[in-house]
Amino acid sequence: MAKIQALARRESESGVLVLRKLYAQPIVSTKAIMEWTGFSRAGAQKVIDRFVILGILELKDEKETYDRTYIYRKYVNIFMQ
Repeated sequence: MAKIQALARRESESGVLVLRKLYAQPIVSTKAIMEWTGFSRAGAQKVIDRFVILGILELKDEKETYDRTYIYRKYVNIFMQ
C-alpha cells in the first residue's frame, strides 16, 4: 500500500482501488482492470505495468501472447503455506 500511495495522486487513487480488488481476485487481466476502473485497455495496461514494476503483480504465464493474466503472487503464497 505504501508503494502505491507514493505515486502521483491520480495513479495512487486508481492503484489503491485496484489493490483492494486484488485481495478478492488475485489473478487478473486487462479486462478485469478495465471493469474495476473504467479505464481504456491502454489505461488498464498502464496500471498493470506499474504494478509489475512495483513488484505487486507478475505475469502468470509467459507463454501467453494475447489477453495475458497477471497474479498477485505474494498474496496468493500466503494461502499456499
